[in-house]
Amino acid sequence: MNIREFCASISATLLLSLPVSAQTWVNNQAPATIVELFTSEGCSSCPSAEKKLNTLKEREELWTKVIPLAFHVDYWNYIGWKDRFSKREFSDRQRIKVAKRQAKGVYTPGWFINNQEWRGFFARHPIPFLSGSKAGELKATLENNQVTVNYDQPEEYSVNIALLAMDETTKVTRGENTGRKLDHDFVVVDFATYSGKQKWQHNLPQAMSAEPDAIAVWIESAGNRDPIQTVAGVIAK
Repeated sequence: MNIREFCASISATLLLSLPVSAQTWVNNQAPATIVELFTSEGCSSCPSAEKKLNTLKEREELWTKVIPLAFHVDYWNYIGWKDRFSKREFSDRQRIKVAKRQAKGVYTPGWFINNQEWRGFFARHPIPFLSGSKAGELKATLENNQVTVNYDQPEEYSVNIALLAMDETTKVTRGENTGRKLDHDFVVVDFATYSGKQKWQHNLPQAMSAEPDAIAVWIESAGNRDPIQTVAGVIAK
């Protein structure tokens, strides 16, 4: 193991040091568009896709009208470089989307706009996003490494909770991106989905591949590709 790989292994067991005091994010207006990019540090065509996703960081509509997420998959790790952000569950998430006919195949870079495959990236189209109709109040609270989500509507929903790392950099020494320095934003470092009504709780793991800088939560219902409601924002430190 060389020094870079050793440092990567250390970062993969990074202990959380999130603030203890409670932070709360609330949205009672329209839901944002959910943009998911399935990517890998071992994929030579992924850096340009991530660069495009990263441009959303400077948009005024970030978090309120568009929520970007970069899911790093593990199915390219075998070709010479192990992506420190990759998880099997993220690869499985992409495969499930294909099984649900939300996409025609599993590949990177793979884009989804509100659970629907988007191939506009390959035609150099801008990332599309629009606000939906005004919805109920969705609230997410982070305190003592636990996320509590409340939604004021009585129906049963699925809630997705993602912790995101920003401003991450990796120097790749093997594989298809050998010699490149990759800049990452919106990296999903923790993700969970729960079903139920009105209140959900999620305990953050003791270690993540990077310190989270933002949180994203969105509510879905069966048969509806668009999110019912969303809330997201930066974690103050």
